[in-house]
Amino acid sequence: MTKLIQALTVSTSLLFFLFIGAINFIEASEVSDLMESGNQAFTIGKYKEAEETFQKVLKIEPDNYLASRDLAKVKIELEKFESAVSLLDNLLKLPIAKGRNILVFIEGDPESHEAELVDETVMVVDETAENENAEFNKFLKDDAMEPVPHYRVNLSKSGVMKLLPKSKTRIKYSGIPASTRDQVMALKMTAQKKLISTLPGEPNEEMVQIKGGCFQMGSTVGDPDEQPVHEVCISPFKMGKYEVQQKNFQKVMGTNPSQHIGANLPVDNVSWEEARDYCKKMGMRLPREAEWEYSTRAGTTTEFYWGNRVTGKEGNFCDHECELSTREPRVTDGFKNTAPVGSYPENPFGLYDMAGNVNEWVQDWKEVEQNYYRVSPKNDPQGPRSELDTCSGAECVGAVSITIKMFRGGAWNQRVVEMRSANRRQAHFQLHADGVGFRCASN
Repeated sequence: MTKLIQALTVSTSLLFFLFIGAINFIEASEVSDLMESGNQAFTIGKYKEAEETFQKVLKIEPDNYLASRDLAKVKIELEKFESAVSLLDNLLKLPIAKGRNILVFIEGDPESHEAELVDETVMVVDETAENENAEFNKFLKDDAMEPVPHYRVNLSKSGVMKLLPKSKTRIKYSGIPASTRDQVMALKMTAQKKLISTLPGEPNEEMVQIKGGCFQMGSTVGDPDEQPVHEVCISPFKMGKYEVQQKNFQKVMGTNPSQHIGANLPVDNVSWEEARDYCKKMGMRLPREAEWEYSTRAGTTTEFYWGNRVTGKEGNFCDHECELSTREPRVTDGFKNTAPVGSYPENPFGLYDMAGNVNEWVQDWKEVEQNYYRVSPKNDPQGPRSELDTCSGAECVGAVSITIKMFRGGAWNQRVVEMRSANRRQAHFQLHADGVGFRCASN
């Protein structure tokens, strides 16, 4: 009697595992069919149908990152941008899968198997279907069996390479593959930019009236191009209170080259030409280099407009959270990348982020044949070769002396020292670089 009970128990357990396995792979087969249907609907523009299909997949497999990614793509097409960003943010919280290590669940087998995914899609005839339907297949022509998608995997325990039909196999990563994460990040940027384009309101640059005056331009503790320190007098003008925000730039220019997306973040990765054109469309201009330093110093004579030391509360630079080699690990400024404009205290003239966040293009060319600081006029210096200010595109391409423009202020991805009021940097006028933005000025 005891042996009979034990036998029944074993049989019941086996049936239970087979039953669970059968349920899992009815679902796996259904998921495979749904994913294919969803992608087909997306391809032909039936976005509502695709949305409903991918939602069904996620009800069966809530952790199916491919379904979440594809659903986000559909949401973007349906202009449900906030929903798309939410989906993509959840995916970006997942760890990056190490290599191509996966768990494999095979139809009819209640156990999972550790494996390496060699190829995600291999189109071959399903041999298991041939064996299962041998009686029926003898009535078919030899070429009647169509190739179907398979996974090519290397089973860790046995070391055997296998082709497994996707309709009968489910795979699970420990996270998301790095390549998929890159796709997710690109999709998020697209959704965020489209979301910005839906924001109400007209672009507007808030300006601050800067009183004229004289100051000592340059520094004795910086690079050679910051010397000699010389007196400069500036006429009254207006300066942008904030760095140009993405919501304004995108509305005016119809594009957004920024690497870190947000309506109130400063536009970055922008060329000098694009900065000039934006200001011109807004009825303004880029500030002259002397105007920029005068309004940054705002009557101060210290290395930074708040003093000679940095605590992390004054501006945005490559701090403890920054992942670059230029990071300052001892200080935290509160932001890993760019910060919303106005996140730090203003300078004495009421201007925000004149130090850090993003570098700011100015109007001036870089003089390479001589040190402009030695020949600069005292009153309202226009910078070297100011007669070339109207050239653009191919007209400007040529000698180095007319292709290099100045930028100022330091950025989230640079060292603390770059935020000094006198610090000068330069780049090709058509350069797009992460951490380079601008603000506008006017007479």
